[in-house]
Amino acid sequence: MRIVDPGGFRKLVAATAVSRLGDGLHLTALPLLIVGVAPDPTAFAGMAVAQALPWLLVSLPAGALVDRLDRRLVMTVSAALQCLLAAVLAVAATAGGLQLPTVYALAFALGCCQTFAENAATALLPQLVPADALPTANGRLVGAEIVTGQLIAVPLAGVVFVVSPGLPFLLDALTFALAFLVLLSLRGGRARGGRARGGRATGEVARAASASTLRREIREGLRWLAADPACRSLAAVGGVINTVITGCFATFALFTVEVLHTGEVGYGLLMWASAAGGAAAGLAAGSARRRLRHRPLLLLSLWVPAVASLAIGLSGNVVVTAAMLALVGFGGTTWTVVTLSLRQSVIPRHFQGRVMSVFRLLSAGTAPIGAVLGAMLVDHFGLRAPWLVGAAVLLLAPGLAGPALAAVPTGEGPAGDHKSADPAA
Repeated sequence: MRIVDPGGFRKLVAATAVSRLGDGLHLTALPLLIVGVAPDPTAFAGMAVAQALPWLLVSLPAGALVDRLDRRLVMTVSAALQCLLAAVLAVAATAGGLQLPTVYALAFALGCCQTFAENAATALLPQLVPADALPTANGRLVGAEIVTGQLIAVPLAGVVFVVSPGLPFLLDALTFALAFLVLLSLRGGRARGGRARGGRATGEVARAASASTLRREIREGLRWLAADPACRSLAAVGGVINTVITGCFATFALFTVEVLHTGEVGYGLLMWASAAGGAAAGLAAGSARRRLRHRPLLLLSLWVPAVASLAIGLSGNVVVTAAMLALVGFGGTTWTVVTLSLRQSVIPRHFQGRVMSVFRLLSAGTAPIGAVLGAMLVDHFGLRAPWLVGAAVLLLAPGLAGPALAAVPTGEGPAGDHKSADPAA
């Protein structure tokens, strides 16, 4: 893989992987903390809302600010704030006496920082990696995120929480401190047309910046996405996929108990199988892209999970379900890596943060819809229904992805003519 800035790419991967380890630690430990603070269903629902709200409320403004500011600086400041917030949680959880509103507020603040950090990292990568190396680079980045944020962080948080409720958050703070140090040594990251130039132009640049409000910049990003049929269709299909997957997994814990007849350990191992499939896809993305063009990869990333979901819905066997969950994770991560690389290669650098934030907003917005629809299907048709309906939807999804698929006949990008829109990207 040819890298424009090999050292910068390695530092970005290291900082992102360590940060996701921290995210996984507090996302797993916060619900466990609720058990000791207010063990009732309403409290857990409130935690889910506190963790989801940043993506709904902050994603678009964060994307616009990422396009204004030095992206490395955004990630560095986010890591510093997350370190401080996790340290506060660690001290409070160890001392006891935590109140529910405090836990919600800290969870919301951590989520806001994560929103900025992820937007900045996604927009920064194309400045370190050429377009033809983006699939491999994104695969490594996403694979590292899954390994640290899911395969390592989830079981680690549960184990250390038993030792002390504050320990997961102390480790969380340490991971963000390490990410902060790594990011300090990372160079580059200024958005194209950045506002801060210094010297005599400072006043003029400041006036231009004040005229170009966040609201206007967000509208510009939305208009760019609306005018691009390929990226627009990728956003629509991404929302459909997220709705399907969320609907399937919303009641999966009950599925494992009543259909597969496994306990908590079995549920954990099955979720590990899905994460392992995703990690494998991240590691294999680069070599798969070299052997296959974008179009077959996109189709496989939809149809493989569709067949796997159908098998899960029809089978009551634990081993079969574990294998199929690995395929669901593999297909989902493949879709993420391929479409992310396509988007990064065609979105102009100064729009990267804003347009990418719309995809994240769609992902966050469709998650509760998927959970509600999945629960409704279970109520009316049983625990297998979300998987069977999801399989049918995924099989039909390429029809919705038509503009994107039609725009990648050579496998070089979703819209080759767009590449000239930002030669520096």
